[in-house]
Amino acid sequence: MMKTAFIKKKTRKKPSTPLPQTLEWKRILILPTRFGLLFVILIAGMLIGSINYNNNLGFLLTFLLGSMALVSMVHTYKNLKGIRIISAKSHPVFAGDIAVFEFWVGASGRVRAAVTFKFENNKKVRQDLRSGADNRFSVPVTTHTRGVLRPGPLKVTTSYPLGLFAASCNLNIGIECIVYPQPINVPFKPTKGVLPVDDKGRKKFSGVDDFQGLKSYQPGDPLQWISWKTYSRGLGLFTKVFVHHSDSEVLLDWHTLDEPDIERKLSMLCHEVLTAHRRNISYGLKLPRQTIPHGKDIIHKHKCLKALAMFSTEIDLN
Repeated sequence: MMKTAFIKKKTRKKPSTPLPQTLEWKRILILPTRFGLLFVILIAGMLIGSINYNNNLGFLLTFLLGSMALVSMVHTYKNLKGIRIISAKSHPVFAGDIAVFEFWVGASGRVRAAVTFKFENNKKVRQDLRSGADNRFSVPVTTHTRGVLRPGPLKVTTSYPLGLFAASCNLNIGIECIVYPQPINVPFKPTKGVLPVDDKGRKKFSGVDDFQGLKSYQPGDPLQWISWKTYSRGLGLFTKVFVHHSDSEVLLDWHTLDEPDIERKLSMLCHEVLTAHRRNISYGLKLPRQTIPHGKDIIHKHKCLKALAMFSTEIDLN
């Protein structure tokens, strides 16, 4: 019964439309706000009172306020019409962090004031859109679990200029963000594999673990590594050199972790990937039904983290 209901609900989902998208009049819904409803009730009361007492000044004031409300409704609608969502992008985050979707939006003709952008159940962002320019801003989304985050329709609203009416439009733009597992701080004990070693029996990588000495400063060296004490003595400008020693490549193996909970195990592997990358160690990742060869650059790190994020318990464990 529950499975059937889920399928029916899924079939009603509107298909997404790729960017760019323009807010046209057929897609804009305009309704009175809470203050707008109170204002309409006030005008109706004034009209009834004017009819009852045949008061011309009452009629004049009633029709004046009513015309102001109608003009306000037109301006609210025109403030939204013609806005163009040009493109959007996001960067991977860890579960529990805030995913940020960056948008580029255009507005033709005039400035669009106080336009609000938000995803359902998330914080809204209010933006004034400049005319004839690509406006850039970010919309946050709270993450809870790893995987692919699909925030759903982007809701664009405005109640400018008087707040009596609200024009809105829901855009199914189909954007998504990769959410990595939340890393759990555990001891770094990966499986080691043999590599050629140096004359001291160790393979050396540049890192930040041990202080090796000083070298002449080169443009582009990090400021925090400059030896200011040496410079203050008038001996010249030098940069501190740190190294990390490792006697082997490492393999981050799913099967060696003694943890029954799958999500916790993925979080432990996530922490090991980050630790190995920070120490500049060449590492590989072994998962059920998937093995990623050794590497240590930023692309390799994101490849491993994405594999952990996309890990499917129904497919990869069977």
